[in-house]
Amino acid sequence: MTTRYAERFQPSAAVDAYEAGEYAADSYASYTWRWQRPVLERLVAEFRGAPAGPVRLLDFACGTGRVLAALEPLVDQADGVDISENMVAVARKKCPRSRLVVGDVLAEPGLLRPPYDVISCFRFLLNAEPELRGHVLRKLREVLRTPDGLLLVNVHGNARSLRHPAIVWRRWCRRHGNDETMLNEMSPGAARRLLAESGFKIVRQFGFGMLPPTLYRTPLRGFAAAVDGALAGEHFWNDWAIDLLFVCRPF
Repeated sequence: MTTRYAERFQPSAAVDAYEAGEYAADSYASYTWRWQRPVLERLVAEFRGAPAGPVRLLDFACGTGRVLAALEPLVDQADGVDISENMVAVARKKCPRSRLVVGDVLAEPGLLRPPYDVISCFRFLLNAEPELRGHVLRKLREVLRTPDGLLLVNVHGNARSLRHPAIVWRRWCRRHGNDETMLNEMSPGAARRLLAESGFKIVRQFGFGMLPPTLYRTPLRGFAAAVDGALAGEHFWNDWAIDLLFVCRPF
């Protein structure tokens, strides 16, 4: 049986594997983050440049603090929340300026201190159960400043990308084994519907990674990284990128 989102990163061994494996130096996820990070920093810096006063950030499902560590120097106040104490313990070492809390914001809304000007939400939508996604997005909509707050949310597995055939194969293999790897996907259309139903309008879209991630485990890693790096960003082909970043406003 597949492990639930709330349980997946509770064990310290799972957190260690995430840090040392998923985000190892030459992993596909690490390359993707190299392309995403400057885009995120630029988006927050541009928001900060508007005459909106002090900027308060919430990094929802902050995990080990990868996104929060990049963004906390760009804002006046930063909060991070995650359901895993072991994840947050790692984040505390990376994010000295941030207020970090552990818990379920749906069950404990007092964990948050709204309103927030910017909310980042990375690698949550696909990791969470489908029935949980809309509830969380609507909660984030409640605590985001209206009408000009900013939600930065990603889908790290596009069902319309070249990653999809590998996911279909692994799902078939799972029937005959005990693979606990997260194999969820979401199409751009499904992501747009989910965000709209939760009270958000998409104002910009970025894409990262066009070639199959399996190439990053072969001698072709350098070639794949060069191609994907050149194609990353805000382009008409974003609907076919593996990792989608949506820039949203509340309505």
